[in-house]
Amino acid sequence: MTSFLLPCGCGADIPVTSSQAGGQATCPACGREEQVPRLRDLGKLRVATAPREKGEAGAGQRWTGMHALVLAGSLLAAAAGLLSVSFTPPEVNLYDDDTIKSSVMRAPTDEVYTAWATRLSHASVDRPPTEMEAKSMARSDYYHTLRDRLRAAAALGALLASVGVVGLLSKRKVDGR
Repeated sequence: MTSFLLPCGCGADIPVTSSQAGGQATCPACGREEQVPRLRDLGKLRVATAPREKGEAGAGQRWTGMHALVLAGSLLAAAAGLLSVSFTPPEVNLYDDDTIKSSVMRAPTDEVYTAWATRLSHASVDRPPTEMEAKSMARSDYYHTLRDRLRAAAALGALLASVGVVGLLSKRKVDGR
């Protein structure tokens, strides 16, 4: 419940609530009775700020560099991690039957036979990549590099957040809270 500060003639403040509106309040300093304003006039008084109890959420804590480190690290880890998941190279059908047939037809017979004999697992027909294949490989390399860098940034963010949490916990331990 909100408390208001009613000034007393002695200079002290008397904490009053809306349930006391229109009645009397006793000054804790001098014992004098003071008239509490009506409910509509209570808002003209200063609002009392209750001191927080030890252990209450936010009691005695100020925003510190460690808090900022935890927040920044967490945000970096979350954002970079989510982005890294979204950066995967798009699927492109690189090979069509005509490309494969023309490559096989141009290759020497012994290379084709060797590739066929090893079930295409250890040997292949050497040929330069097509323009579409080269573009696809370059795009794939770009996406993989970007994804790896975002994952590194996410790991750095998680590390920073962890350092901040450890710093906050050690400060709390030193302060005895």
